Amino acid sequence: MRKILLLIILLFSFSINAQCNNCAKNFGEWVFDDTVGMKKTNDGFLFVYHPNNSYSTAKMKKYDFNCNLQWEKTEVIQSFNVDEYGNIYTLGTDGYYMNYVNKLTKYNSNGVLIWQKQFTGEVRRLAKNIFIHQNTVIVTGVYNYNLNFFGLINFTNNSGNTSPYARAFLAKFDTDGNFYNAIQLGQNIENFKDSAMDNDGNIYISKVDANFQYSKIEKFNTNLQLILSKEISNNTGVYWAYCPTNLHYNKLNNKMYVYGSFSIATKIDNVNFSTGNPNNGVIQSIISEFDISTLNLTRHLQFYNNSNLQIPQEYNNNTYTLNNAYFAETNDYLYGFGSFSKNMTLGNTNLTSSSTLSSSGYTYNHEDLVLFKINLSNFQPEVLFKSNTTMQPNQYGSLNAADEIFIHNDEVYVSANFTAKPIVMNGTTINNNSGNGDTDVLFYKYNANSQNSVSSNSPVCINSNIQLNATGGAIYNWTGPNGFTSSLQNPTIPNSTLANAGTYTCQISGSGACDGSFTVNVVVGDNIAPVPNTAQLPDISGDCNTIISNIPTATDNCVGTIIATTTDTLNYSIPGTYIIHWTYSDGNGNISTQNQNVIVNSPALPTTTITNQVFCATDQPTIANLQITGQNIKWYDAANTILPTTTPLVNGQTYFASQTINACESTKISIQVTVNNTPKPVANVNQDFCESANPTLANLVVNGIGLIYYNATGNVLPLTTPLVHGQTYFVTQTLNGCESEKLAITVTLSQNNVPADNYRTSLCNVSTGNTMVVDLTSYQSNIIANPNNYIFTFTTQAGAPIPNPANYTLNIGSNVINVKVATADGCFKNVVLELVLNPKPIITLPEDFDFCKGKTVTLDAGTGYTSYLWNTGATTQTISVSSPGNYSVTVTNMFGCSNTDTIQLSYSVLAEIVSVNINNNTATVVLSASGNYEYSLDNSSWQDSNVFSNLGIGEYIVYVRTKSGCIIGQKPFSIFNIPNAISPNGDGINDKWKIAGLENYTGSEIHVFDRKGVLVFKQIINKKPLEWDAKIKGSPIPTGNYWYSIKVSDGRNYTGWLLIKNRE
Repeated sequence: MRKILLLIILLFSFSINAQCNNCAKNFGEWVFDDTVGMKKTNDGFLFVYHPNNSYSTAKMKKYDFNCNLQWEKTEVIQSFNVDEYGNIYTLGTDGYYMNYVNKLTKYNSNGVLIWQKQFTGEVRRLAKNIFIHQNTVIVTGVYNYNLNFFGLINFTNNSGNTSPYARAFLAKFDTDGNFYNAIQLGQNIENFKDSAMDNDGNIYISKVDANFQYSKIEKFNTNLQLILSKEISNNTGVYWAYCPTNLHYNKLNNKMYVYGSFSIATKIDNVNFSTGNPNNGVIQSIISEFDISTLNLTRHLQFYNNSNLQIPQEYNNNTYTLNNAYFAETNDYLYGFGSFSKNMTLGNTNLTSSSTLSSSGYTYNHEDLVLFKINLSNFQPEVLFKSNTTMQPNQYGSLNAADEIFIHNDEVYVSANFTAKPIVMNGTTINNNSGNGDTDVLFYKYNANSQNSVSSNSPVCINSNIQLNATGGAIYNWTGPNGFTSSLQNPTIPNSTLANAGTYTCQISGSGACDGSFTVNVVVGDNIAPVPNTAQLPDISGDCNTIISNIPTATDNCVGTIIATTTDTLNYSIPGTYIIHWTYSDGNGNISTQNQNVIVNSPALPTTTITNQVFCATDQPTIANLQITGQNIKWYDAANTILPTTTPLVNGQTYFASQTINACESTKISIQVTVNNTPKPVANVNQDFCESANPTLANLVVNGIGLIYYNATGNVLPLTTPLVHGQTYFVTQTLNGCESEKLAITVTLSQNNVPADNYRTSLCNVSTGNTMVVDLTSYQSNIIANPNNYIFTFTTQAGAPIPNPANYTLNIGSNVINVKVATADGCFKNVVLELVLNPKPIITLPEDFDFCKGKTVTLDAGTGYTSYLWNTGATTQTISVSSPGNYSVTVTNMFGCSNTDTIQLSYSVLAEIVSVNINNNTATVVLSASGNYEYSLDNSSWQDSNVFSNLGIGEYIVYVRTKSGCIIGQKPFSIFNIPNAISPNGDGINDKWKIAGLENYTGSEIHVFDRKGVLVFKQIINKKPLEWDAKIKGSPIPTGNYWYSIKVSDGRNYTGWLLIKNRE
């Protein structure tokens, strides 16, 4: 029985401990520590943080849900996630400037390495996430300069700046670590903030312009294809675009929740928000809900937290405590974990942060953490708890920043960075180990069903009652400001003053393991801004007599109802959209603002069915003739000057009209005016006709459209009206429905009125022949004007008809042709056409030829011409030229007829003497090019052949020239006489071995050997004659036969015996 009782006591104790165990843990050393994140697994959770100011190296700790450590390891980690099987994926960047390595690593649920993949380039802090969907792993992030995926895909930042704006990327792997693809995102000066994945594996990424001009959310499928890009905010008409720093996808209701911040004023999907403060240093936040199919805003919640923390950027000067909120969901609630300073408005809930009063009287407001939940049915929030800070006097305000959370059963696990020394989490004190006021990291478990808690009705107005409340336990010991103590569970402090403000502590006991000290901060005084009674003021619409008389109100927690004030006008007469800036002030320094649109509508415009109206100048139209429908029409010109209706209309002018209804003038419509001024028709005002042709008005030659004929009295005449000699007729034309003024035409009737004349002209023959074919009809216009109105008949001087005047042959000299010029009605006149054909000069220059360079050639154009003109500018019959080229001359004869001839002169092409080949007694001259050349051995007698035969032994010079006498060169050659014996006895006769002409062949070699083959003499010819005295080193060689070998440099070879007979 005692064992059973003990077991019951132990079980009860365990249940109390399990229920009240808040898992409060802090981690930290002397300098900055930073939370990486906290993720739920199948059997517990992972908590990862960077110790000792390390950005790369992290401690990864695995706990069960009772916060018992299972295992831990140290690795390079900045982001991580867990799949449905408990496998862990981490991403970490390590290295140094421009030499970074990114490690994507997979561990099993026990932290055992499965694989690791490395790609290069620095992946920075924001949007650095890992997502797992089925067999696909998506990595998101941003980078600055370059990113290289295993040499398969290489990204280079395209922002074009020396310090570039970060570009985002999406990279796809499978769960075995195989790389598939990657894409780059970003343009201009965009900054990327966060990323998320939905149940279908679609990826979402948020970004904002660096100048807060716009922000977007973009959606991609698992193949990294863009599905949807939505601009959710811009700064048109407001101060900032909404900055979406955290994306949270709710897997249970398929919605996207966004936490973001702004300054002064912003709008989300055209819903306007204002901080109510013109100071751009005051940052407020909004929690917004989006439909993931359209990315349209569906609901929103003000999270006005007055945060002292920086908005997350790539270059925050403090990256440990940033302004952000994190979310987790149940079926009915969205839990949020964030921070605030001084005071916070969360929906209709107001909170005040803990603070410390310095010895100088300055109040330091701390950045407190706050856990809340949002009812997803009505989107109303409920605060669960906020942290408290009990810093010592003269210590600066603490900066505490929320991090990731998750939910297990009814327990909410939260993580944070904190500088508070210490921080109190829902009654649990957590110390800070840093010695420098730097950040430590923590996690804490909140139990929604926990027994013990304290609360108050704070804030309260001065002279109002403070109500303190405690739950759980059995014994209560309250202490607080101004010497307050109480043992009541729910004590009341009546008629509160500023001295009653501060932190109240209640020691709750009698609850077993849940006993503890719990605190609540009470604010006395009015520090809450009035709350408008109408959350969104309706637009006011009216006409030009609009007067605003319905003034909005707000409710203040202390003052009560407050009537809004504004410095804007409340009377409107000019059409347009106006904004009234309403201010609610409670007189205690708390102000809230609202904007209300006033839309002053313009009366309906006057109407017209014709916006481009056409008039005739002859009608002298005025504004009164314009077609328009409306009341009290007013007319204006482009300068906005009012015009009377008698104003004449001007062609091409635009006129503007308004109408006035109930004393309100509308805006204007425009009417374009065209005033057609039709010109008179064109005709000869004096026209003559053959009387015998019985002409009518139809015979008058008039150019125009819609012609109408009149007599002198203005009567319209038909075209069949006979013309009367000396009568004047009048004609008009009609264009665009407008008739012109009248043109007067006077008519005469004649017997012979064809105005043709004789014509004579001279022609130069186009060839040197005696005839030339011409077209006689081409001279018709020389005989009479307007020849197309007449009939021409051509005959020879003898009267013979010319059947084909277009192909008539002229002879040299005068050619006379008779021409009859007749009208269609029978009038005619005979005239003479005389065409004198002059001969073309005959000139013949020689055929093209060449000549020797340095020579002069005379070109002769021949005699008998009156002028000469060479293309050299010379005007003589002959010219002398010494340069090659094209030469032409134009000669003119006594009739003024010219002809031109051309000749091309060129230098003779001169070959070079390559060699003279000797074969026995025959010499063949070899040239570098073929041609007409002559050859000579004495420069006197010349032959066409390049071969000289039967030459005797001796030295020769061969000469070569062109047929025209140009010497191209000369070359010596020799046919050798090789002595076969010498007697070097000093008698002056045959003392030396000489081979005449060998000196002309430089490089030739001579060798002399004795009968034993010993070399006794050697010489290489170098332009000196061969002379050997049969001595070696000054001593005669013995008498005998010696073998010689001669290799001539032109290829000839000679060998033989040389007898040397020395004196003995």
